[in-house]
This record gives sequence, C-alpha cells and structure tokens, in this order.
Amino acid sequence: MGIATILLIFGVFGLMNQRTNYDMMSYLSGDMDSGRGFQILNEDFGLGNAMQVFIRGESDVSVASLTEQLRDIEGVDAVHWVTDFAPIEQPREFLDETVTDNYYAADGTLVQIGFAGSMNDRVVKNAIQEIRSVLEPYDVAFSGTQLAELEEAMSRDQLRLIAAPLVLVTVVLLLTIPSITVPFLFVLTIGAAVVMNLGLNYYLSQEVFYLTAVIVFALQFAVTMDYALFLYHRFEEERQDKHAEEAMIASVAATSKAVVTAALTTIAGFLALTVMQLQFGMDLGLTLARGVVITLMLVIGVLPGLLIEALPVIDRVRHRGPQFDFSRVGRFVAKHAGVVAVVAFVLIALGVFANSRVITDYSLNSVMPEDLPSVSGEKQIAEAFGREDTLFLVLEDTGSPVDLERLHARVEDIAGVDRVFGFTSLVDPRIPSEFLPAEATDTFFSGGYTYLMIDVAYDPEDPRSNGMLKQINDTAGAEWPGLCYLTGFSVLMGDIERVSAGDTNRINIISIVAIVVILAVAYRSLAVPVALVAAIELAIVANMSFELAGSGRVIFFASLAIGAIQLGATVDYAVLITTRYQEELMRTRHRVESIKIAVSESSQSILVSAATMFAATIPLATLSSISTIRELTLLIARGALVSFVAVVVFLPSFLVVGQPLFERLSIGWPKHAEKGE
Repeated sequence: MGIATILLIFGVFGLMNQRTNYDMMSYLSGDMDSGRGFQILNEDFGLGNAMQVFIRGESDVSVASLTEQLRDIEGVDAVHWVTDFAPIEQPREFLDETVTDNYYAADGTLVQIGFAGSMNDRVVKNAIQEIRSVLEPYDVAFSGTQLAELEEAMSRDQLRLIAAPLVLVTVVLLLTIPSITVPFLFVLTIGAAVVMNLGLNYYLSQEVFYLTAVIVFALQFAVTMDYALFLYHRFEEERQDKHAEEAMIASVAATSKAVVTAALTTIAGFLALTVMQLQFGMDLGLTLARGVVITLMLVIGVLPGLLIEALPVIDRVRHRGPQFDFSRVGRFVAKHAGVVAVVAFVLIALGVFANSRVITDYSLNSVMPEDLPSVSGEKQIAEAFGREDTLFLVLEDTGSPVDLERLHARVEDIAGVDRVFGFTSLVDPRIPSEFLPAEATDTFFSGGYTYLMIDVAYDPEDPRSNGMLKQINDTAGAEWPGLCYLTGFSVLMGDIERVSAGDTNRINIISIVAIVVILAVAYRSLAVPVALVAAIELAIVANMSFELAGSGRVIFFASLAIGAIQLGATVDYAVLITTRYQEELMRTRHRVESIKIAVSESSQSILVSAATMFAATIPLATLSSISTIRELTLLIARGALVSFVAVVVFLPSFLVVGQPLFERLSIGWPKHAEKGE
C-alpha cells in the first residue's frame, strides 16, 4: 500500500507536467514522400506550419506597417508579403501579375507568417496569441492555426471530459453494486492506475498525442473495471460459506485465470495498434497496454486489501441493487443453440456487407471542430482567391533556373492547376545569379531545396484530384534532375488514406491472431478461442454497421482503432462466461445446465462491466467538440453494449454447439455426459 501511494504521488507530478502533442502530421512516417516534403517546408522555409492572414480594407502602407510588427514577435521566423518582391512605394498596378494574383484578392491582401518551430513549441503558441492580439482591431480571416485552436478547445473541454466519465461510472457502480463504499474503492484503485500510467510519460520523456491523453483516461477505466468487478462478485459469492480472508484468497485464485487471460487479450488487442504506419498508433497502443498492466497489478495487489479493510463499512451501508435473472436466456439459447448459431453467422455476413458500404472519411477538417476560426478562415481565403487547395512541390536544388522555368510551365498546363508560384514567377531565369535580388533568393532557396506553390481548382474529394496529383508527380519526375516531393494537406491525407487501408487489415489480423493464440494457451484448445473471437467479431461488424443508419461515414482514425480496441476490451466478457461454463461443465457434465448457470452467474458482472464502459465513454461522445474523439468514443460505447448482447446471447450457442469439437481439439476440456441429445 505504501509503495502504491508513493507511485501515485510521482504519477500526479508526472501527469501535471506531461507534454501533449496536437500535431497529427508529426506522426507521419519519414518514409512517405509527402511527409518528407512537409518536413522540408517546415524546417527550411517555415511554410509547413505557416499561418495565413487575409487582411481586408487596409492600405498597402498599413499592411506593410503590420508586417513589420509581426516580424518583431518572438517565435516568428518570417513574414512574406509583396514587399519581398517590390518596394512598397511601387504602385500596385506596376507589380508583376503573378505577385498580385498571389497576394491580392477582392478587397484584401494575404500575408504569410512562418514560425521558428513547430506548433507544439510553447514559443510558437505564444507568438500566435500575440499575432491575434495585434490583428484584433482589423478585419481579418486567418488559417493554419488549427493546432493551437485545437489545444484551446481541448483545454476548454478537459475538465468536463474528466469529470463526466468519473461521475457516470460511479453512478453505474452505485446502482449495480449493493454497497456505497465499494464503487469508491474501485474508482480510487483504477483512478490511481490511470494517473500512474499517464504520469509515466513525463519520466519517459514522451509527448503524448492529444487523442491518447483523452481516450486513455476513459478507456483504461472502461476496460479494466472488469477485473475489479469479477474479483468483487466472486468474493461476495465465496463469502457465503467462508470467512472474509479465506473468501478473498479463494476469489483471487478463482478469478486469476479469467482476469489474467482477459488482461493479456486486452493487451494484445491494444498492442496491435502499434503496427500502424501512422505513428500515433504506437503512442496510443503502448499507453493503453501499459495501463492494463498497471491496473492489473493494483487490482490484484491493492484492491483485495482495501476491500478487507473496508469490509465493516461495506456491510454496514449495503443497499439493494437491481438484479437481472439471465437463466432463462441461458436455457433458451442452450436448447435452441443450433438456430441461434445460424442466426449469428447470418448477422456476421450481413454486417460485413454493411461495413463495406460505410465510407471512411480522410478529410483533415473532419478531425477538427467545425467552429474553429481557422477552419472558417481557410474557407474564406479559398473563396477569395478562387482556389480549392494549395500544394507544394519541393525540389532538390540540383537544376538550373531554366529547368525550374520549364517545370513551372509544364505544371501550370496540367488540368486542374490554377496557378503556380515560384522563383521564376518573379525573376528571369537567364539573369546571372550574382545579379539576383537577395530577397527572392532567400524566399525560394534554403537548405539545398526550392519549391513551387501550386493553387488547384479541385477539392481534395473531387474524383479528378487523384489524376491531377499523379500528373504533377509524373511531370516533376520527368522534368526535374533531382528529388521531388509533392506535399500539402490534401496530399498528406491522401497518403494517410493509402497507408491506412493496409493498416486496418493488418491491425485486425494481428489482434485476432494474437488473442486467439493467448486464448489457445489459456484454454489449451484450438477450437475454444475461435468461438470467443467469433462472438466479439460479430459484435464489431454489427457495431460498425450502425453507421449506415447515420451519416454512413466514419473518421479514418476511428475506423482504424475500433476493431482492435473493441476486441481487446470486450473479449473479457467472453473469457468470463467461457471460464464459468468450463468450471460448471467439469462439475455437472451437462452442457445445457452448465451454460444456464454460466450465463446466470456471469451476466450480472458482464452487464455492469459493459455499462461501466458505456458510462466511461459516452460523455466524450456527447460533450467533446472534437469529432475524432466523438466518433471513436461513440463506437466504443456502443460496442460495449453490442458485445454484451453477443456474449450473453450468441456465445452460449457457440459453446453448446461446439462442445463436441472442443472435446476433440482441446487438452483437458471437460466432457459432457448428458443423454438423449
């Protein structure tokens, strides 16, 4: 207990000082050309994380004065405007048409601000706040600050996203456990484990992805509450004919197999997330898996002592909780097991078909709150300049200015390209380098690279967009004598879509195989694990199928993660009911009677567990302003309920129908001895 208290203190300190990363692009693999190009834009030109400001109704002199103020702000690396290419004294009508097209539209002008670091840097965050303060008196629209605004939205949501799950979980436990004291011991134990887990990131010098920070808090509560519930319900059962200490020893021994097996399967499901090529899967998977280990240690090592010490209070303040009789369900399923099993497999087939109709949304703005000022500003700027998207072609500085001019012209001729802006837009490529203006050279050449900025007329979701991107890549590869990287948010999201398609299948296969292997070892069977995983996979496809009743779309991150999370988190239900069935079958040798008892005795714990998972995640699905969090947690919350139905209704039929197969393909699986079947 003393060691746990010390670790909790360290955990609180670590949690208070942990660093959170809001930049999804920082998790892109360096092997992706778009990711490498984005990195070069960011590090060498300050454009990867640039802020665009559209200033309306101001004179050029006023805007020039503003740009000077912005340049002086700490954290600002560069401010790009027409003064990079011509003095402010030069009348606008004498400016190069390319410059005016790039910086002037309607009644406003565009200023680009590059920063000296990433959007995660505290100095850059402070710089954005100061820029907003400077621009507050003006009529402006700005984009590129989504990450800073996302952090602000998270900060606003944080307190309620922590408090609401805790309150709802406690209410569920108070309603379903016949003691006021026990729920608080559960929340205390698992809450301490959550704090230790998240606080550990600080001591490991790890930044935590913002989705991880929110989801782990709720999900660790949700998936590990089972262990405490299984232990407590068995303890109450054992207390009927044993002293408290003996009952606790017997309870730990009786539930250890189910709890440890459940923990291992959950860990396996979460670790499957680490194979994502998108590296935030590593962050989320490792943090969730580590949380399960820490919670398991506290539930086995600390919670029994807390329950024994608090037993006088537990007994003194008991109340009647709702009890549900699931024996009829068990009896019905056992007697009609064949029909129920056929229905289950028909539902799986229908679910797979329905899933194929659900569209995965890879739009960057789909993961951002719609009311962010920068999201609205980005739309206003796009409308003002008549462009749907902006791309960057990053080029290794190995060609001549004439090569660059030729590439510029070839790209501008591609269907869908509105405008190309680069060094040769402003400078005659035949002018000797020693006579070139330093401002233009510094703007377009850095770190051995140069770039072309490409405004396009196709929205990223336009079916013509992919063909246009391919043409740009092919043209650059043919015309430029060096490395080329096409990047920009739409290209990045397209690459995320490409790698995510493989990630989804890989994550699901690895999680299924890993969990089947663990269950095969635990039950010493080749057949039993198939029944358990089939029941949860039925729940997963049914859960995803519900999306067709709504928008028919799901954000890519939720689609990637839900299979492994729901399988890992709710296979515990299947483990508990199967372990109890095995135990009763060994005693009664009658599979119908055994499944009736297993369903009757286990379903209350499973119901409370599913309700706890629902209570821990549904507040995030309803209260968060961030759609990624909303969609993933809604899938998890709904998945808990669907998994409950699948395990209580369909898994028993699999166990009864599969009994002869279990006997043949298992070591030590109890045989049934009933006649007349």
